[in-house]
Amino acid sequence: MAETHPVRGTAARAIPAWRTYLVLVQGTWRSMRVHRANLVMMFLGSAAIQGTQLAFISVLLGAFGAIAGWSVGEVAFLYGLRLTAHGVCTINFGQHRGSAQAIRNGDWDRFLLRPAGPLMQLLTRHFNPGTIGDLVLGLAILVTAANLIGTQWSAGMVLYLVLAALGGGLVEAGLQIGLSALDFRWGPVVRIKDMVDRVLTDFGAYPMTIFGTAGTWLLTFLVPLAFMAYLPTTVLLGRTDELVVPVWMAQLSPLAGPLLLVVGIAIFRGMSRWYSSPGH
Repeated sequence: MAETHPVRGTAARAIPAWRTYLVLVQGTWRSMRVHRANLVMMFLGSAAIQGTQLAFISVLLGAFGAIAGWSVGEVAFLYGLRLTAHGVCTINFGQHRGSAQAIRNGDWDRFLLRPAGPLMQLLTRHFNPGTIGDLVLGLAILVTAANLIGTQWSAGMVLYLVLAALGGGLVEAGLQIGLSALDFRWGPVVRIKDMVDRVLTDFGAYPMTIFGTAGTWLLTFLVPLAFMAYLPTTVLLGRTDELVVPVWMAQLSPLAGPLLLVVGIAIFRGMSRWYSSPGH
């Protein structure tokens, strides 16, 4: 008889995290496309909300002509960069707001049982189409303002602008994900996250100099708002002479985003060890 040999088993290859993320995002998008009218309404609603603040800033500029020496085009550019960065954050990480509900309802138990990171599942389980409105409106304002200020844009400046928008979005994401970690110990901290979001929205549209030296320091190091748009904007517009921090810090400000995101995720994962199932 011919000798038979057992078939060697092959170890299953681990699925890369980026591929898992794409699969989860695709599933979320497919579920959202079922109600297309709702997608459009949420998109328009988000754009209208942001447009209200833009109208308020326009009224101020119309009344005073400039804010802290910044022209209409410069303030619009700052606002456009801040809103674009916000769109980058909310499109990719906006579901951090659901952390308290996931913990309270026991959804975190299901996340722990599935072959994907719990935080990744949280961030991809739903999608708010209104976040697209933030990004589209931010880009539209940014492009329009870039033409108003009359700057000669080189390839290096455009690249720096792209990195600044991405970095600003990651700064906000890292901050909010880090705050979401408190849900595991303190219970829902939605009010705290809403307050921080309000500060970022209301103060991020203006040059930091209007808040004085103390306010600028607080909005740079306590709440890292300056890294989201103001610092890179001063570099692009040649206004670094008004900074209260070293110029090199402003020039490297896009790097703050990846750093703070890593820190925020590390805090979230560390605090998640305190999770207690509501079924216990």
